[in-house]
Amino acid sequence: MSQWDAKDAGTARSQGVAPIGSEETAASHRGIAPGKRIAVVTGASSGLGCEFARQLDGLQVADELWLVARNQEALAEVAAQLDTPARAVAADLTSEVDIASIRTLLAAEQPRVTFLVNAAGFGKFGDWQTISDAAVDSMIDLNCRGLVDMTRAALPYMERGGRIIQVASAAAFVPLPHMNVYAATKAFVLRYTRALRWELHEAGITVTALCPTWVKTGFEKVARTSGGGNDVGHLFGAQTPQQVVRRALCANKARFAVACASPQSAALRLIGKVVPSCITMAGWDALRRL
Repeated sequence: MSQWDAKDAGTARSQGVAPIGSEETAASHRGIAPGKRIAVVTGASSGLGCEFARQLDGLQVADELWLVARNQEALAEVAAQLDTPARAVAADLTSEVDIASIRTLLAAEQPRVTFLVNAAGFGKFGDWQTISDAAVDSMIDLNCRGLVDMTRAALPYMERGGRIIQVASAAAFVPLPHMNVYAATKAFVLRYTRALRWELHEAGITVTALCPTWVKTGFEKVARTSGGGNDVGHLFGAQTPQQVVRRALCANKARFAVACASPQSAALRLIGKVVPSCITMAGWDALRRL
């Protein structure tokens, strides 16, 4: 169960709030006077999510930042560094109960979501034999289902001018042996984001898929905690989170569908379009051994 303020949950129950996905809730939201502006960032306790929170704080895009991750203490530390009032929403996005809690909180407060960044996610190095079933299921649940659930929870509270950044990866552009599930989840995020962008065009909501290559975050440490943790060697050309987030925000402002954030990622995007997968996989198989 997520640990968001019990007072908010009590308010929601006392008001008999309908589920956020219902027509009743969506209609009532569209008809009310605009509430406070909020920006929602998942995975905000570290890495890209934390950096998105910092840069959105500097841009003053909201009256309040909602920082979502599992680690309450880490979220509180991030919130303490920000000038914009911030709320730590401790939640596991692979939990249906926690997603329902976030929906209830949104329904109770009826905010205007000006910005949504889905940065929560992780990967593992290894082949099909060395990555555990539990890790595979968790990757799919967090990287795909958690992202979609958070997007669908926030969308009824977004209006024209709203912005969404979905953190995918350059791994979305080509199949990657020894990172096969992670790359597949990011391909899902890319395709989902592009289709959603089309659906939201007339609503005036801008959606961008962020597809960087390696980033200097805690990703590598987690990725190596598997039986095949050494299947991928050096992470060449790793960028800082500051660089990636700055370029992602600029690309979203420019209404780009995809933010590559580096020449390497842009090259992989082109390669994925014109080079057969058997060749790209052979090239990756050689590169990962370095």
